[in-house]
Amino acid sequence: MARGGVFCVEGQWHRNLDEEGSVQPTLELLERLGRIRYIHKDVATPDEIEYFLGRWALRQYADYHVGFFAMHGEPGKLWLTDRHSVDLADVAEPLAGRCEGRRLYFGSCSVMRFSDSELHDFLTTTGAAMVCGYTRSVEWVEAAAFETVLLDVLANSPRHDGAEQRLGSARWAALSASLGFRVAYASGKTWRPRPHASAQAA
Repeated sequence: MARGGVFCVEGQWHRNLDEEGSVQPTLELLERLGRIRYIHKDVATPDEIEYFLGRWALRQYADYHVGFFAMHGEPGKLWLTDRHSVDLADVAEPLAGRCEGRRLYFGSCSVMRFSDSELHDFLTTTGAAMVCGYTRSVEWVEAAAFETVLLDVLANSPRHDGAEQRLGSARWAALSASLGFRVAYASGKTWRPRPHASAQAA
């Protein structure tokens, strides 16, 4: 089976140049395990994210069908730096009608705490099959462990609801729910995990 492709745009997490922190080690781990191929780009301005998203939408990158947005966030908004942000509408614009069958993951705190209708508008504009992410603030290490599994599923599952099936299982549902994980589909359906009784009792 061909490894799934992930395209990642990562914001600048820290104010100070000597601070480190990146999702790239997670991508490298999955690549070394033979699970994914990836492209990673740093972005710090609205123009940069618009440029790279426009490039990703080209037909030559169709195999990179997972879009991973790694940056700080708040409901409906992504922070590229401590001074530059973009709304989901700004993300949708360069992708308008160009994301058929693609799966989008916002690895950003609280971005998915957004109304169903606005998420559906975003999916309608982009043409993406689904979008997922967090409705709460998340802790780095927990999120990194979670998205190692999530990215593998998004990249390799033949079903758009593969993340729902895997992360709603007894093994993963408690962590998924604690992170406020949420999925919205182009069909209009949304999904949130519910911890299994056995997991809650453990």
